[in-house]
Amino acid sequence: MGNSKRIAFRIVITLNNNSATVVPECHNLKYKFSRNHTDKLEITGDTITISGSRSGKPNFDEIFTNNQSEVYFQVIKSYIYYCVANGNIFKILKIECHNNDDAIDKVYSGDEIRNLNVSNNAPNIRKINKAKAAIIFEATPESNKYLYAMSTLIRSLCSDDNNDIFEKIWKSYNSIYRVISNEKQEVECLNEMGREIISNPANYPLSVNAAQAISGNDISDSTRWWRMLENKFIIRGNKKTRENNFSTFLTQYQDFRLNEVSQRNVDIEKNFWTNSNLKTTTINDIANKINNNQRNDAEVVDAICNHYAYFLRNKTLHGDQTDHSFRFIPYNKEEKTLKFTSNILFLLVCDLINSHTLQTS
Repeated sequence: MGNSKRIAFRIVITLNNNSATVVPECHNLKYKFSRNHTDKLEITGDTITISGSRSGKPNFDEIFTNNQSEVYFQVIKSYIYYCVANGNIFKILKIECHNNDDAIDKVYSGDEIRNLNVSNNAPNIRKINKAKAAIIFEATPESNKYLYAMSTLIRSLCSDDNNDIFEKIWKSYNSIYRVISNEKQEVECLNEMGREIISNPANYPLSVNAAQAISGNDISDSTRWWRMLENKFIIRGNKKTRENNFSTFLTQYQDFRLNEVSQRNVDIEKNFWTNSNLKTTTINDIANKINNNQRNDAEVVDAICNHYAYFLRNKTLHGDQTDHSFRFIPYNKEEKTLKFTSNILFLLVCDLINSHTLQTS
């Protein structure tokens, strides 16, 4: 199995997939420390086999406990791809590690393996295009971002806590938009993402189609939109420019549903407006757009994912409110807004994975 210059290894992972429809596949796995060598992934039935060689003897205990080696990342890539390709998240039953002589060097049995706790949402992994998911087999900074994104996206499907789900989906989104955007600051990245989504809605069919069913009332009832505006324009806004900035934000979209939400929030605070002409112009602009009854589903995706989700992320992940666990009634407003935002943000991340144009070898 090996030669005098390089020491071979083979890792065989057995999963609880009894489906007879698994299509055998074989892929080359690149890794960052080698230009001339690749590892190999073979999928057959309920088995993942990763094989390759290294200049030194692989220490399997170190590989699986340190979680930082290139061999370990090949295992993660292979498992993620297998789940995407077969449309579910599977339990690992056994991991066998073979040495240079193809003898078993280490075995991890089921009770030693920490499996993902699969939730009822696991089949949503089918929304990811497996051909596009294969980008994770490359060894570039960009492909690694997609690996990070898919790993956290899959973890979001293995949780029943809406705060945890939202956190993981946001991290997934964060990984990808930093590949797509050329901007340095996070807010600028999100603004650029918004322009991209609105300009090219055909690239985002899952999230844009989902936005078709969202009404203005849904946005008002399922979010803390007023809190977002308060945070942006009152708490953090510059008093000299906040009226102009507030007006610009309220009137930036053509979609009538978003203008319905804006109409409900024009009087954000008593004595907020000092420029009565600007307030009147803003109110009239919003009313005209509502009367035009124009729909733009991509704008709804932008508003929810790049503005509201960013506000929600700051509040939930940066310690700006009490811990989410202190919710004594199971389905309260906080749960509702997290779930509502997560649902469309998840679809947007899938769209971004499915529409990437990075080349795979």
